[in-house]
Amino acid sequence: MSIDLVQTLKHTLTDHEISEAISILAEERKLRQTGQLLNMKSSLIVGDRVEWYSSRNRKVLYGKVLRTKTKKAIVQQEGSRLSWDIPMGMLKKVRLSIE
Repeated sequence: MSIDLVQTLKHTLTDHEISEAISILAEERKLRQTGQLLNMKSSLIVGDRVEWYSSRNRKVLYGKVLRTKTKKAIVQQEGSRLSWDIPMGMLKKVRLSIE
């Protein structure tokens, strides 16, 4: 399913259908984050480079893991002094860029 399809459907679905679609998507996201959490908990270590999607900025951000906790990681955003407390289910490991 592409974002273009969602853009089209928002104009054609009834209010009830939109509510149902939101529930379906939210449940799927929850299931995926649970799987990602388990994967990250077993493999994420301090110093790893990670990416995550920032809904506030509407883009993918990158950073370095400063600390891991039970369900979250403290990540310092690249090119910034900002540190984020991010649920591990939202993180994805990425390779270090060669500069």
